[in-house]
Amino acid sequence: MERQTRKTQTGSYEIINMKKAAESLAKFEDFYEYVVNRETLIPEELAKLRNEGKEKTLRFRELMGQKLLNTSFISLLKQFDIK
Repeated sequence: MERQTRKTQTGSYEIINMKKAAESLAKFEDFYEYVVNRETLIPEELAKLRNEGKEKTLRFRELMGQKLLNTSFISLLKQFDIK
């Protein structure tokens, strides 16, 4: 991702290109909403597969991997105060 801001010596940020910055921010927000939404949907899908006795299926394992990755990603974003 091409950076659209520059950190100043005072710690604030200046925008290099307003239009590109807004587009990048919008894409990031879409991505973040998707990840957070999946955080609530994946456990439901996992519960359904557990109820069907499908804990050893590829789909179950894929979902577990996605859940761990999403949780890790959200945790990392929180470290940068992005919530």
